[in-house]
Parts: sequence; C-alpha cells; structure tokens
Amino acid sequence: MLEQNTQSQQLATGASLSPISYADAIENYRKNSSWWVVFSAFDLPDFQSSPLWISQKTKIPVDVVVEALEGLAVLGYLNKEQGAFYPVKGKDFVKMDVTNRKKAEVLEEHSLIATQVLSEMHENALIAVDHRCFASNVETLKELYSDIAKAFEKAYKSSQANKNNDRILKMTFSAVDVLQGRDQ
Repeated sequence: MLEQNTQSQQLATGASLSPISYADAIENYRKNSSWWVVFSAFDLPDFQSSPLWISQKTKIPVDVVVEALEGLAVLGYLNKEQGAFYPVKGKDFVKMDVTNRKKAEVLEEHSLIATQVLSEMHENALIAVDHRCFASNVETLKELYSDIAKAFEKAYKSSQANKNNDRILKMTFSAVDVLQGRDQ
C-alpha cells in the first residue's frame, strides 16, 4: 500500500524541482485516466519514450503527458534517465482498493472515472457496451462482480503477455440498486 504522508517528496526535473508532490501524484493517478493511458502506452510495440510521441499517439495534450510522466516517476512507476522515461520492472497498473474509503469518496471518484471513459466513446472508436436491468439479490450481485473482476484481471494478464497490443482500453463497471430505502 502506498503511504499518503510523503508529501515532501518531489521530482527533480533537470535543474529545477517539479511541484508534483507524492500526495498530488497519487491523487492524479487515482482520478485522471489520462495518466493510465500514458502508463499503458509503454506497452505498445511501437512505443517511443517521447512526450510528443505519446501525445500524438494518444491525443492527450503534451502538458498532461509530461505531468503524467513526472507524476508516475514520483510514484515509482517510471525511471527518468537522460531525459527519457522507462517503466520500472514489476510495476504494473494498481487496482485501487476502495474497501477502507468513505462511500461518498468512492462514488465521486467512480463517477469521475466513468465520465472520462464515456468521453472517449464516439462514432469512430472501437467500443464494447452492454446494458442490463433485472430484479436480483445481493448474492447474485456479489457473484457478478466477482466474475467481472476475474474477467478484467484475465484480460489484463493476457494483454501483459501479448507483445502485439495495438490499442489502449479504458474500462469501468457500475451496478446500482435502484430500490430506495434498502439497507446496504
């Protein structure tokens, strides 16, 4: 688990210090899916360690790419050598643990991420969607979530083993009980 009390850590960029603290970096990593895309770009077979290349490939503004690279270095996911960034071996995407967080925080963060994912959907994008609504129970929801979490993990591991990745996919899952007044 990453420590939250290392706010004094800063990244040296050339001769100047970056204003990105560890706390700011972890906050951005949690809530800014553009950072996830930048980190995922390192797994593309034609990857070039250049903010301009990443920006052109992902359509993310260069300043956001640079911020993500610097922040990912602060978090220990990337090393910076002679102006280029390289992934740290063994550092993969971290699934955020929400078990000890306030529900309001989780809802706010998930809404933000879901909105970011939805904003990427357009007529020319490769997408996968499904919609369902049905009467059910908590046990079925837990089983569904477990199956979806396993499917996400299986796809992630398969992608990590595949050297011919040609896409970066953002994904999210949401389910909500719409009956009012039920105990959680």
